[in-house]
Amino acid sequence: MTQTGTQTRSKAGLTSRALAVFGVTFSFAAILLSGSILFFSPKGKISNQVDWEALGLGKQDWSDLHIVLAALFIACSLWHAALHLHVFKMLFFGSRMSPRGHRAEALIALAAVAGFTVLALLQLPPANWLLELNELFKQEFWAR
Repeated sequence: MTQTGTQTRSKAGLTSRALAVFGVTFSFAAILLSGSILFFSPKGKISNQVDWEALGLGKQDWSDLHIVLAALFIACSLWHAALHLHVFKMLFFGSRMSPRGHRAEALIALAAVAGFTVLALLQLPPANWLLELNELFKQEFWAR
C-alpha cells in the first residue's frame, strides 16, 4: 500500500474514502427508493388481500430490503464519519482559514433535527402532515 496525501491506496487503486462515499451515496439512494415505495404501499392487510407488488417484490420483501439497506447505510455513514472526523472537528472548532468554525450551522442543523423529532413525536405540523398524507393515501387509494 502506498500513502498519497491522506488517502491510503491499495495496489488496485481502491481508497477507503471513496468506498465510504459511494457506500453512503448508493445505500442512501436504495433506501430512498425502498422507503418511497413503502410510503405509497397499502397497509399489510390490504397488500395481502390484493397480492400487492412493486417492481416484482411484495410488501414484506420491500420492508425487509429497507431494513437491511438502512443498516448498510448506517454502517457506511459511521465509517464515513470516522474517516472524516478531523474535518468535522475543524468545521465545529475552527481552523486557520475559519477561526470561528461553523458552530452556528451545526446548532441550526441540530435544532432542526431535534425540532422535527419533537414535532413528529407530538404529531404536530408540519411533521404530522407527512404522516397524515401517508395515512390518507393508504386509506383512500387502497380502500377502493
